[in-house]
Amino acid sequence: MADIADVSNDNILQELDRRLFARQLARPGRIVDECEECGDSIPLGRVEALKKSECVRCFDCQQIHELKEARRL
Repeated sequence: MADIADVSNDNILQELDRRLFARQLARPGRIVDECEECGDSIPLGRVEALKKSECVRCFDCQQIHELKEARRL
C-alpha cells in the first residue's frame, strides 16, 4: 500500500516527465504547462496531438475560444 510520500513522489515524477516531453517537442508553436484561460494543467495527450501548432488552452477552453471567434465573424 502506497503512503502519501509515494503518491506525492509519483505525481512529481509524472509532472516532470510531462514538462520534459513538452520541451523536447520541436515545433513552431509555443507550449505552456497551464491553460491561459482557466489555469488547469494541459494534458500531455493534448500537447502531443497538437505537434504542429501552439497549445495554450485546455480542450474545454479552446472550444469556448473557437465559438467566440466564430461569432465575431
